[in-house]
Amino acid sequence: MILLTGATGFLGSQLLINLLDKNYEVVALKRTFSNTVRISGVLKDKNLHLLDIDLLDYGEIFKMYSIDTIIHTANEYGRNETPMFKILEANLLLPLRLAEMGISKGVKIFINTDTFSNKGKSSHSILLDYSLSKKSLLFYLTKLSDKLKVINVVLEHMYGPYDSDTKFVENMIQNIAVQRVPKVSLTKGHQKRDFIYIEDVVSAYLTLLEYGRTQNFLLETFELGTGQSTQIRDFCEKIKLLSNSSTILAFGDIPYRKDEMMESRANISKLLRLGWSPNFSVSKGLEVILNKYDGNFHE
Repeated sequence: MILLTGATGFLGSQLLINLLDKNYEVVALKRTFSNTVRISGVLKDKNLHLLDIDLLDYGEIFKMYSIDTIIHTANEYGRNETPMFKILEANLLLPLRLAEMGISKGVKIFINTDTFSNKGKSSHSILLDYSLSKKSLLFYLTKLSDKLKVINVVLEHMYGPYDSDTKFVENMIQNIAVQRVPKVSLTKGHQKRDFIYIEDVVSAYLTLLEYGRTQNFLLETFELGTGQSTQIRDFCEKIKLLSNSSTILAFGDIPYRKDEMMESRANISKLLRLGWSPNFSVSKGLEVILNKYDGNFHE
């Protein structure tokens, strides 16, 4: 049985739907105020056990269900002046408590969702508290890895339909293709990111779940992206082209940060060896999203 955090979030909801489709039994955690619209189609699934974590003692979860795997996708980015304790609760304390309690109750695998912004030795000023909380969790999971198998997923720039408009890709799609605002102010846009479509992310998690259940190891890190990087300038121009938008892309209006990450790209060689590979190019991913929002988008 799988315990899934962040079940109503963008990644968690898609992962939950796919796990249930493959007949996994899932204990999914949410809060009483969480919006369940993303998982409305599976709320009555016989293999779903949906729990309000803010109404339940964590220890009770492991008394109620025989859980062998924890998949942690819940996160708090810390945008809009979110208090630091809330960032730490979601990104560090929740998963750490579940891992420690789970070890004594038979949990064998912990799949963690990490961030590409922590690659290397530098911490970048953007979403710094979020990045540091993720880095701290990995430190403690490493200490626990002699007691359970830890799979650390270093996730690149995930995108897909109906993500939060606080995320870069969705924000650009809404401004350029949907609302078609007169102008969008941007940096020069030379930063390169490894944009990976949500369906490819989910298929990788399913591959790693099977790997965790069949192989012996302590801690394994997998970088998850397409293995290709795209300039932000080119990405935004692709959105404009595909949607035939008249929005002016004002590259250079915003200066780079002093510690701007100019390129990030996943090394997916380990995932490729497991038989996984991405199916969505940037163009294909954007076309799927835009067609979901408006069937008249075309190149």
